[in-house]
Amino acid sequence: MSGTSKPDAVSGEERLPQRFVRPQVLRNQTNEQRAEERTSTWLELFFDLCFVVAVAALARELHDEPNLGGMLRFLGLFVPVWWSWMIFTWYATAFDNDDVPYRVTLFVAMLSILGLAASVRGIGVEPAATVSFVLAYALMRLLVAGLFLRARRHVPAAVRRFVGFYVAGNVLGAAIWLSSLLVPPPFRYAVWAIGLSVELLGPILAVRTLDNPRISFHPRHIPERYGLFTLIVLGESVLAVAAGTAGTDWAPAGVLTAIAGFVAAACIWWLYFDHVGSSGIELGPRPAFYWGYGHFAVYAGIAAFGVGVQLAIEATALHSALAGEAPPSGGYDLGARAVLAGGIVLFLAASAFVDRVNEGATNDRVLFVRLAAVAILVAVTALGSLFSPLTFTSTVSLVLLALTIYETLGAEPPEG
Repeated sequence: MSGTSKPDAVSGEERLPQRFVRPQVLRNQTNEQRAEERTSTWLELFFDLCFVVAVAALARELHDEPNLGGMLRFLGLFVPVWWSWMIFTWYATAFDNDDVPYRVTLFVAMLSILGLAASVRGIGVEPAATVSFVLAYALMRLLVAGLFLRARRHVPAAVRRFVGFYVAGNVLGAAIWLSSLLVPPPFRYAVWAIGLSVELLGPILAVRTLDNPRISFHPRHIPERYGLFTLIVLGESVLAVAAGTAGTDWAPAGVLTAIAGFVAAACIWWLYFDHVGSSGIELGPRPAFYWGYGHFAVYAGIAAFGVGVQLAIEATALHSALAGEAPPSGGYDLGARAVLAGGIVLFLAASAFVDRVNEGATNDRVLFVRLAAVAILVAVTALGSLFSPLTFTSTVSLVLLALTIYETLGAEPPEG
């Protein structure tokens, strides 16, 4: 009797590790696996929430410093935030097995991105904040390297160089970032740029080792993940509308500016999700990298636009409050105008680039029309001192609305 129960106990012990620890196999290695439905997991959605906090932290910094220096700082710090999301997303599309070690690794990464977000405000001002930012970012690089190193044990020999480049790129990037703590500013930021360049180069070199790069991603999972991050940064725009309006005591001009800002945000949503496809990621390694990396400007532009909307609403409220005493001369600050219109310009230029990657020269009409809208917005920004904040925001919104109507009437939405 005891001899009968013992094998059952051993069998249960053998099954236990399989429930909690599974091999990090390459999910997309065969056509059959690629054909299966692949959607974002609940863990990925939870992971995205932490980047909501990080984008909001960067937006607050730009809101407090809407000038050239603030814009460069915003774009520079947006790169490590965006890249942290990117590298975990591309790992998940290839190796996510949802076991306990993988979940715990992502939870630690989420804590790291929250620490990074909390450190943004003090970079360059408080030494402790700079150290915290660097340590949090370097930890994420090491976590990714650990995931790929674990996966290396379970992939075919032909894929090990691919995994090795990811490991080396992230370890080297982490080392460079940590070494930057020994370098005084402003040279420290140049070391950060070098570290980011190494990390951005790693995936390019890795994919070159594969005979079939398509096994490294799922063609439906990646576009969905990118679309979700687009919603994250668009959410900042909607939040800006609400936050800006709440501070105006519901002054009519402020409410109208908020409405114009929301119309512009709706147009951005429409233009991206109806007219920016994802076919470029399956055209080959180079188009896939153009498509993936080109989204940096899409995201940064939308996030900056949200800050610009809030600044416009606040400027409208200020103009209304001073109207009976000392009306401000002209419109509002050039920096605030540049954040609003410049964000849209960045989005339109980047989305036109991504669309060109998808369709080549077969749809030059979209490229020309979006570049024409960019030219109009640049001119409006330059002449914006003649406009009130409400007029300026409404004009920018009308340009986007006209573009959205034109593209919607002139083309069918992409299939994928």
